Amino acid sequence: MKELGDGIFRLEGTGRTANAYLVRGQEPVIIDTGTPTGGRRIADELRRAGIVPALILLTHSHYDHAAGAAALRKATGAPVCAPAAERALFSGELRHRRLARAGARAANLGRAAELPAVDRWLEPGEIVEGLEVVSTPGHTPGHTSYRLGTALVAGDAFMTGKRFREAVPFFIADRAESRRSIERLARLDLDLAVSGHGPPTRGAKEKLAKLAATWS
Repeated sequence: MKELGDGIFRLEGTGRTANAYLVRGQEPVIIDTGTPTGGRRIADELRRAGIVPALILLTHSHYDHAAGAAALRKATGAPVCAPAAERALFSGELRHRRLARAGARAANLGRAAELPAVDRWLEPGEIVEGLEVVSTPGHTPGHTSYRLGTALVAGDAFMTGKRFREAVPFFIADRAESRRSIERLARLDLDLAVSGHGPPTRGAKEKLAKLAATWS
């Protein structure tokens, strides 16, 4: 794992699929888990480091972020927590966009993609192990980011880098809603931002404002 600052570490187990993080809040928590293979690799990584997470937090229900949670829970005993607004997607009552479903099946070698059972549903504004649950819908209906001080684990709310970008449009459920979420984030006091797809980046508040200005 690689220390990024502000109590956040990027885990290596998910490879290039999607970034997963260890956050040292009041207790260590994992945010996102990759595929089932990624979940097992994260468990090995944590075991080698002597870390037992208190919780597994998911930003949303896309396969590349959530599917490893069951394997990680089995290995560590940590409960899986997810946004309450994603409940219908985790249960299968609602379906993701066709390209997201196709991508999940491809990542799962052609097999139907399975998501984990969720132990605890999280509501916006809730504090879990020192992290604030920040509602950032758009990429998926209940997409959620997690804030620790001036640091943000953004999932797929946006993509970090030298210049912040929106997530790939084909995978965004509601682009207008996603943009409104980015505009709200730009009003927060943020410095470090980490995302599911992109490098850790400082100066997040300014970069989010610049991104929002491209459609204002």
